[in-house]
Amino acid sequence: MIGDALGLPKRDIYISDEYKTFDVRKHPWYRNAPDLVLPDACVIKSHELPNSDLHTFPMRLVHLVRDGRDVVVSRFCFDRDFCVANGIYGKFEETFDDYVPRVAADWNRYVLAWQTAGVPFVQYEKFLADPVTAAQSLLSSAGMKVPEEAILSALNANTKEKLHEALSEAFVHNTFVRKGVAGDWRNYFQEHHMAAFDKAAREGMEALGYSW
Repeated sequence: MIGDALGLPKRDIYISDEYKTFDVRKHPWYRNAPDLVLPDACVIKSHELPNSDLHTFPMRLVHLVRDGRDVVVSRFCFDRDFCVANGIYGKFEETFDDYVPRVAADWNRYVLAWQTAGVPFVQYEKFLADPVTAAQSLLSSAGMKVPEEAILSALNANTKEKLHEALSEAFVHNTFVRKGVAGDWRNYFQEHHMAAFDKAAREGMEALGYSW
């Protein structure tokens, strides 16, 4: 959405000409691209930590965050369903009971690292509640101002339905865009999951302003 609002190519930091996991040229971000090299100006999605060796270029950083409980559920479904069905993983056998504390701890370390680095952040839930204001806030955090008309056009081009359709060529089992809602963790977490998550990730949740 930010790439479309700025009129810039959208790229993934993990994609290069050597990428073989799936046919990336069927992905909407790479169709008709002359190569898989990062352009001089683009919007890049990265899950790297601050000071990653992959961040080797001038950049403006904004951290998009999400309730860690929903992150755990989303990643679990991604690993168990999407990655296995599309052949990215051969199998996935970890139970949800084991998955919750492990991924919660990973998430906690990750968000605290970015907090320590002083990078501005925007909550995903604010995009759901008021996408125009959230997009303006994110762009402003990166030192950019974009007309509201461009933001509205980008929002319209990146609805859940349009993203699902756009990704259908790249993935046979297309559950990459799954629900896109807040609070889905309530359908998965039992009391012992909540206790395990709280123990592993309370500091990160509080740092990002999420309530219990």
